[in-house]
Amino acid sequence: MRKFIVTGGLAIVLAACGGAAETDNAAPAEAKTTADAATEAAQPAYGEGDALVAGTDYNATTLLKCGFDNAAPEQTCEAGIKRNWGEEGQHLIEVSKPDGFKRAIFLRGTEPYGADSAQADGSAGWDFATTRDGDQVTVKFGPETYVLVDAMVTGG
Repeated sequence: MRKFIVTGGLAIVLAACGGAAETDNAAPAEAKTTADAATEAAQPAYGEGDALVAGTDYNATTLLKCGFDNAAPEQTCEAGIKRNWGEEGQHLIEVSKPDGFKRAIFLRGTEPYGADSAQADGSAGWDFATTRDGDQVTVKFGPETYVLVDAMVTGG
């Protein structure tokens, strides 16, 4: 008996024509193996790097407490972290604000040291201050407040 390697719609057409078609899974399995090898080659081996959250350029994503217009951090904002962004040991957290804009917060280790600012939104003259309480740091940047948890930075 002859074997045919058939995929999807072709198998239906052959079956409808009365042809006896058998499928051989070897070809799709080989294609998958090749694709898997390419994907594995693009990803760092365990311990050699930090993986990315699928579909993003972040090493981790989370929800964090935030506040605006001098309000307490009682809202929730989406955030993503880029570990070892810039120099070794420096990280970037991008927070998506309710107004649709993002605020970048820069860290050395788990200690925030600054945020992005612009003349256009008035943030260029804002003060930057932090307070630590155990494993979390509250960042006060002008009228904005963000609560960052160390585990987001360390991956714990």
